[in-house]
Amino acid sequence: MQEQKTFRCKDLGLECEFEEKAVNENELMKRVEGHVQTAHQMNLEQPDVQEKIRKAMK
Repeated sequence: MQEQKTFRCKDLGLECEFEEKAVNENELMKRVEGHVQTAHQMNLEQPDVQEKIRKAMK
């Protein structure tokens, strides 16, 4: 069985209860994209933003 990846906004230091899980990092990024863009106005076209999100995945 493949281990899931988890992302929580709290792991970025945000006061937000959003949490998402997926089977791998790329799928998780797809699921997280819309939330971080609309709820936190993060621009995922910036490499540093993507890197922060990927580092917060566990």
